[in-house]
Amino acid sequence: MPQQVHVDAENYTIEVDDDVGAIVHTWDRFASGEEFRDGCNELLAFIRERDESKLIIDTSGIQAHDEADKQWLQEEWMPKEIEAGTEYSVSVTSDSAISRTEMETFVDQTADLPITYVLAGDMAEAREWIAEQ
Repeated sequence: MPQQVHVDAENYTIEVDDDVGAIVHTWDRFASGEEFRDGCNELLAFIRERDESKLIIDTSGIQAHDEADKQWLQEEWMPKEIEAGTEYSVSVTSDSAISRTEMETFVDQTADLPITYVLAGDMAEAREWIAEQ
């Protein structure tokens, strides 16, 4: 899985997985508020720079998200992500029942958007799905 590291920050890593043609954003630890938004906005800038339509987000190390951050993601960030050209996004979730339920709700709320957003149990499953898109 050849990857080119774009950003290796304290909270997250942004890479390109050339084998599946996708940007990979991994949250290495919990972040909220400005810290979370800065990481998301760095990802958005890279999506625009690369003009890439496929995205893998690895949140397997995160148990839950802050409510205000989830609202910001849906209302402000996702429309910009779609405008930047993302068509397919897969999230790797943790084994936590809370996290899984939270992410399933998030996916349900994106059903009417012009983006295909799915969940995966691990990175291998996410890479396989995104490679098929």
